[in-house]
Amino acid sequence: MRKYICVIAAISAFAIGSFAQSPKYKYEFTKFVESFPNATGKARDTVSVAADGKGTIFVLRRSDPPVLVYNREGKLLNSWGTGLFVDDHNIDVDRFGFVWIGDRNGQMVYKFTVDGKQLISIGTKGVKGDDTSKTSFNRASDVYVAANGDIFVADGYENHRIVQFDKDGRFIKIIGGIKGRRPGQLDGIHGVAMDSKGRLIVLDHHGDDPRITVWDPKTGNFIEDWGPLNLTMGSGFTMDEKTDTFYVSDTNGHQLITVKDGKVIDRIGGLKAEGHQAVRDSGTGVLYLADTGAEGGMIWKVVISLQTAAARQPMSFFVSSKGSGDGANLAGIAGADYTCQTLAEAVGSTKTWHAYLSTRAGDNAVTILHARERIGTGP
Repeated sequence: MRKYICVIAAISAFAIGSFAQSPKYKYEFTKFVESFPNATGKARDTVSVAADGKGTIFVLRRSDPPVLVYNREGKLLNSWGTGLFVDDHNIDVDRFGFVWIGDRNGQMVYKFTVDGKQLISIGTKGVKGDDTSKTSFNRASDVYVAANGDIFVADGYENHRIVQFDKDGRFIKIIGGIKGRRPGQLDGIHGVAMDSKGRLIVLDHHGDDPRITVWDPKTGNFIEDWGPLNLTMGSGFTMDEKTDTFYVSDTNGHQLITVKDGKVIDRIGGLKAEGHQAVRDSGTGVLYLADTGAEGGMIWKVVISLQTAAARQPMSFFVSSKGSGDGANLAGIAGADYTCQTLAEAVGSTKTWHAYLSTRAGDNAVTILHARERIGTGP
């Protein structure tokens, strides 16, 4: 039986509330506000956050009132929504300044003015729909509004589709609708956005090695997958619309990744937060994370800046395989290199890492090459 050893050197952990560094960027985490009025005192209170890009931040929580309206400095401006929702889950502000809230177990999506006046409701309250339904959802998770006003609802906790409506909430078509993890299938959607090419970008595999899938909203056809992302539960999903850069928070894995051109270009781990929903303030570039692990709720403000060259010194760790066994058995080597990568990221490495693989002479050459390719230089 073969044994594998992972040795990690020159790493350092960080705590939220301070500066954290990655190979490319520096992350400053601060509390948006210290506490929220009339909070439950329990975890999973603050479930979502939104920004209008003009100075207003919206916090959605499971205390009354559920919608809290702040300025960027953390001053409470307004609150509303008491008694409106069964299970408020997600909040978004569209490009026209309207507020969208998903009532997950209420099976509804609502459009409001910024001061809480209801304008549109989509769905059938309390009624579950399947993947073919035109009028009902089954625990929808996110909303995106396109430039022409079309509404895209991620109906993905129990269903496996994006549902498109016109600006008045009239059904247009279903995108996806087939359960699975192969190309063109969906399973556990938790976010939807649109890039500068007009493609729908969908965060899928909510609880099992999430991926991002790309779709043509005009035809409803699948285009491509991005992944693996090496996350445990990809939940928060937001983007820089000017650069087509996407940010994904990992609720259970306590990390935040940056994705561009279909590839993960940066990763910061060891976050002492469970980022359930995320938003990028287009006016400042600041990210906000809704932490569902904090008792009484918490919104983290994340300022991201480029690293200086001096901070990007390399670190190393080593993967060693030794012992006797069948050299054609590939699982051990692949598992060892992945374990080292995961550990390095989990503690929030401050430096670029390089990995080196040593193995017994005579092991399958293709196996060793594959393992070395997987290790590479990261994150």
